[in-house]
Amino acid sequence: MFQYFYKKISFFLFNMSFLSFLAGVNFMMTNSITFIEWVIGGSTLCFHVTFLIDAMSLVFLAVVLFISGNVVYYSQSYMTSDPYADRFIMLVFGFIISMFLLVISPNIVSILLGWDGLGLVSYCLVIYYPTKKSNSAGMLTVMSNRVGDICILLIIAWMGALGDFSFVPWTMTEWMLTETNTLSILVVLAAITKSAQFPFSAWLPAAMAAPTPVSALVHSSTLVTAGVYLLIRFSECMTLSSSTLLMFLSTVTMFLSGLVANFEYDMKKIIALSTLSQLGVMMFSISLGLYGLAFFHLVIHALFKALLFLCAGVLIHGVGGSQDIRLCGGLARTFPLIGVCMNLANLSLCGLPFLSGFYSKDLIIEMAAQGAWNQLVILILFIAVGLTVTYTFRLVYLSFVGWTSGLSSTFFCDTDMVMMGPIVNLTVVALLSGPTLAWLLFPFPLVAVLPSSLKLLTSIIIILSILLSVATTSSSMNWVYSKNYAQLSNFVGSMGYLPFISGQMVPSSALVLGNQVLKTSDQGWLEHVTVSSLNFNFTRSGGILNLIQSNSLKIHFLSFLFLFLVLLVMGA
Repeated sequence: MFQYFYKKISFFLFNMSFLSFLAGVNFMMTNSITFIEWVIGGSTLCFHVTFLIDAMSLVFLAVVLFISGNVVYYSQSYMTSDPYADRFIMLVFGFIISMFLLVISPNIVSILLGWDGLGLVSYCLVIYYPTKKSNSAGMLTVMSNRVGDICILLIIAWMGALGDFSFVPWTMTEWMLTETNTLSILVVLAAITKSAQFPFSAWLPAAMAAPTPVSALVHSSTLVTAGVYLLIRFSECMTLSSSTLLMFLSTVTMFLSGLVANFEYDMKKIIALSTLSQLGVMMFSISLGLYGLAFFHLVIHALFKALLFLCAGVLIHGVGGSQDIRLCGGLARTFPLIGVCMNLANLSLCGLPFLSGFYSKDLIIEMAAQGAWNQLVILILFIAVGLTVTYTFRLVYLSFVGWTSGLSSTFFCDTDMVMMGPIVNLTVVALLSGPTLAWLLFPFPLVAVLPSSLKLLTSIIIILSILLSVATTSSSMNWVYSKNYAQLSNFVGSMGYLPFISGQMVPSSALVLGNQVLKTSDQGWLEHVTVSSLNFNFTRSGGILNLIQSNSLKIHFLSFLFLFLVLLVMGA
């Protein structure tokens, strides 16, 4: 029964995606914007519910609905043995509704509904499989996103003081530029928590505890893209200080995620770290003021990243549920169609010329290279591109080309049309999205004036990184189990112990401090001074009173003598 329900929902999402894309193209060609507004309340207290419908929101909604439709259709087979499949589809549907509210809302109060809805539903999906690891990952995810929620609440308070909760009517005069510096910093802080930029990067790989279809939805077009989309919408309030902060954080995120992915062996975590790297590229583009290019890369990345996760889900099913790429090996012979689709997505992620990722990623790098920016930032950007290619081809080599692991695998997933249908759909759309959206979004192409050496530097780095990855991966297993490599892998693989710093350091430090306080005060000198001392004094006093009240003649005479002496002294 639930397969029929999944199929109906997926077809509905496909139809809505097609209509949204056609409407977005129409709005793009006519350069039009539509506002839909409802007024709730009376004359003394009213609230305006406003929806902003323009080319950007419609195109992005089309991508979200298309990916969601493929994920729901794919889940018919992937979640077929799950006894709680109905709960799963309701959570996914709540995810889509929350993203819908976030995309079409120009009002920061209604944006908060979608923003907080994404955080709540993501927590429910991360802990979908109730284990200790998933519970820890869910708490890390939701508590990291709480920081962004606080920033959104502060933005609501600030915009209320300015007089309007909507960002559309603002005009950036010189006075407004000086007044909105704090506001732009708050927007950046809210965005980097939701998009997992440094130092809030730890929750994104941890969220891989969710089912693979959820990962495809979260890491492509919903949760992690909310911060990027918010910054694009608030582009008018970005100031120099906030852009500089965003440039620094995004550069560190790109480099750190690419470095960590080269030491990781979990297939889903490698793809999650590649999402983190590409989010850094989008944030870097926004910090340069290239908002159109950031949106272009956001849409293209969503398509091939969803394809990567769906292919990974098929491979995980095919090798018996293992996510370790060292246990795969030789899958090109057993999963040929999946190998073709996944490697096309990987090459697009690397920015190989004339694939979809090339049209956005290469243009961002070229526009950054021709600007008057810090040369260290540009150098780290090119290093991050090389690291992306390195870990991508390391994943391809160990999964498809390397030695066979010896595990039994079948052609089940290659012949399962319920799984293969969405993968083929996403492959075709991901390949065609680059040139198509480039023609639609940029009718007048951007021109990057660079010398030939710098113009070809991206392609040169891609080729050198491929050769380096193949050379190091093929011979790495001889020293991978050495003690020094294990220590380095532990340090780098944990992002320099970032999960502990951002998620466990505060509670663990509080527990250690509380234990010391318990031993030294509650069970130490404080107990001796208070409880033990009072107990001793009360016991001794009770013994004296008991002795006085024992009706002994000697006690009566002593009491009389003591009273007589007291009166005698007072009378003297």
